Amino acid sequence: MKQNEFIQLLSQNLAHNNESKLRTRIYLAIKAILPQLNLQSDFKCPSTRFLSEHLGISRDTVEKVYAQLEQEGILERSKGKGTFIKAHLQIEQLPSETVEYQLPENTEQLENLFFDQNLNFFADGLPEIRNFPFKKWYETEKNALSHYGLNIFLKDNTTGDNLLCQQIAQHINLTRNTQISAEQVLIVNSTQQALYLCGRVLFNPNDKIIMEHPYYSNAYQLFKHMNLDLKCISLDREGLKIQDCDDIQDAKAIYVTPANQYPSGIQMSATRKKQIIEYAEKNNSYILEDDYDALLLNKTQNTAILGLDPYQRTIYLGSFSKYILPSLRLSYLILPKALIEPFKRYRNYIDGSAPSQYFQVLLGNFMQRGHYAEYLRQMQQLYLKRYQAFMSCFEFYLSEFCFMKQHHPSMQVACYFKAEIPNSLEKALVKGAELNNIKITRLSQFYEYDCEYGFVLGFSSLNDTEIKLCMKQLRQLIHNELARLI
Repeated sequence: MKQNEFIQLLSQNLAHNNESKLRTRIYLAIKAILPQLNLQSDFKCPSTRFLSEHLGISRDTVEKVYAQLEQEGILERSKGKGTFIKAHLQIEQLPSETVEYQLPENTEQLENLFFDQNLNFFADGLPEIRNFPFKKWYETEKNALSHYGLNIFLKDNTTGDNLLCQQIAQHINLTRNTQISAEQVLIVNSTQQALYLCGRVLFNPNDKIIMEHPYYSNAYQLFKHMNLDLKCISLDREGLKIQDCDDIQDAKAIYVTPANQYPSGIQMSATRKKQIIEYAEKNNSYILEDDYDALLLNKTQNTAILGLDPYQRTIYLGSFSKYILPSLRLSYLILPKALIEPFKRYRNYIDGSAPSQYFQVLLGNFMQRGHYAEYLRQMQQLYLKRYQAFMSCFEFYLSEFCFMKQHHPSMQVACYFKAEIPNSLEKALVKGAELNNIKITRLSQFYEYDCEYGFVLGFSSLNDTEIKLCMKQLRQLIHNELARLI
């Protein structure tokens, strides 16, 4: 490459760069050229005087950019000779597909470990973030930085930030009718990490775990990967049929999503919750209560199992990702006090520390100021309106092909193919959708036996117009794939 070609590329990059600070614009424009150089020998850059005159800017600005790039090892400056970009030895590599990597069987199974969550089309479990009170969040951040200083950027090996644990305990006690203390709260990165900790701390290989059927796939596959013996029990209108578990000997735990069963949307009755508690006490079992989708519930009529359990056998899993900002990566476990220390130690063993103290402090202060509760109330009303819009659009656009079973309003709905629709449509629909850069959550992936076919559609992140447009698109996809199958 010649210097005039370098300057031409630099001018093009500057024209497409919207950075307001001139020095940063030039710095980024030069770095953008580097992948295009493909140097066989050292390249001499234009002098700072020449480049500043050509660009019509201060020579001092170019000098500072060159100095920064030199500090990073990108440029090499030699007095009396000039400024150079060093050529690096190019090693010819074989195409990656020709290299054979031998992976252990456990690793090979990872591709089936999690279901491929849809994030761009009727995304299930994805909250609406466009209504989030970012101004209040920024104000909270400013106050937290002023009050806590640099300490919030340090690692945290405790169970979690004290204020956040207190606020979680107050919130759960108020909304889920429990009586827990802040000392029972353990902050983790995600519900999946919480499930992993349960698997490692509480269970041994081949321990029996009772699960709902259909099941939450991420929990099922994770426990399967840990070589646990999973007993999938079907549901009725009251939830998991615990009466069908009498023949299961030595069940180590019962994993349930009672607030809103995933994916069926069944809300477990109070009677069934009490039966599960008594079963757990009788059989010396844990109860893993995944309360992932309690936002849309009438809380006065739906007490958490945790709030009904006098025997302290319930481990409660909660998350903020479904309600506010998924990228916060903050969830929590509520544990019997005797289990806090082993869970904390294992979390620190696999992660090195608690999740970001910075985000913990922000969220704790955000909750303390009442912003979180206020936002949840607003979103509860919004999601119920969107649920009604979804149901109306479903009736108009999809009821020809699918039906819904009785369910409780949640952030996603299971849609089942009608009898006359071939089951093969599900797989064909997923493949056809991928051609349009759309992902569809298959219903059958949540079954171990007696599979039902269809899809799970989330609506919480879509406004009424978007719901209608997605319904039209899905209807057209179904028409296209049915035409190919029939």
